[in-house]
Amino acid sequence: MTGSNDYVHLLGHSDRTPSCHSERSEESRPEGDPPYRVAVDAMGGDFAPAEIVEGALLGARLHNIHVILVGDPPTLRSELERLQVSPDSVPLAPSQGSITEGEHPARALRKNPRASVAVATGLVKAGKADAMVSLGSTGGAMASAALGLGLLPGVERPCVGGPFISLAPHTAILDVGSNIDCRPQQLLSFAVMGCVFVRKFLGIPNPTVGLLSVGQEEGKGNRQVQEAYPIFKESGLNFVGNVEGSDILSDKINVVVCDGFVGNVLLKFAESLGGSAASFLQDKLRGKLPDEDLRRLSQSLYDLTNRSRKTSGPLFGVNGNVIVGHGASRSREVAGAIETAKRCIQLDMANSIRQELTQFEEFIGARQNGP
Repeated sequence: MTGSNDYVHLLGHSDRTPSCHSERSEESRPEGDPPYRVAVDAMGGDFAPAEIVEGALLGARLHNIHVILVGDPPTLRSELERLQVSPDSVPLAPSQGSITEGEHPARALRKNPRASVAVATGLVKAGKADAMVSLGSTGGAMASAALGLGLLPGVERPCVGGPFISLAPHTAILDVGSNIDCRPQQLLSFAVMGCVFVRKFLGIPNPTVGLLSVGQEEGKGNRQVQEAYPIFKESGLNFVGNVEGSDILSDKINVVVCDGFVGNVLLKFAESLGGSAASFLQDKLRGKLPDEDLRRLSQSLYDLTNRSRKTSGPLFGVNGNVIVGHGASRSREVAGAIETAKRCIQLDMANSIRQELTQFEEFIGARQNGP
């Protein structure tokens, strides 16, 4: 079932080193180089702005980041005062309203180009921020980034993904919600971008790639998977064939590719499973374990299945560092998104994906043209 990995050999594994730090990491930054700047969409998310502001400040403190809070200035100043932080000590970028989950993202942005996610994206485009974080509407963040920053060459649609369950820490899944229907060529671009992420974030030099399907045999799956299979097989990626849902927890497939409909169902199921299992444990073991031990055990089980809430993930395929997170994120999870943004900046993630996509297109073109 293993496919050709000629493309990987051609690139020499592309990332000359599987380190988790780029040449512009903290260790190699020139003395006096200021901390990275992250624009935070403070009005996006189920618990905005209170939890977003608190989490942004926490992330700034923990990870030596300059945050720029984007939102309604009087509201943000009030939140800063509540947290006993001088409003003058944190840069604020004024915006008007936000994009909600129920709105059509592109139409909402045309109607309100000063929405918080659009202003945050604009700071990245203008070079006033090195990355943007939003815990609001994923569609809003994706549309804002695509329109404001543009797509990388060869990318038709951006996508979101990464490891979302700690039981399989070396497995990234793309897409997990931004594209409901996908063509085979789009799935292939997800795979290439996922490989860059896995090599850089996880230090795996030659990641395995699998198509999520209902059976491992070639020819299994819906029309989308069946049409994608031969394209993946001839791609030169380290393609291992179709993988099933039961293969994900094996942690042997580094990049699992699917459309956003399937990926989001998988993500939400894993999250709910952790919460339900934690509640089950509490009911069954209450009185049999000390309360603190039971609380820690339940929390550990919940955390194992809710990794994406804690770290958030990059929006792949846009010309800049954009981090999108769970709408239900609390302050600790917002701080985790800040950390992810910092790592994307350090690893020069967007530029690395651009280079890889260019090399991949050249490789495919050479194979099609023949000797």
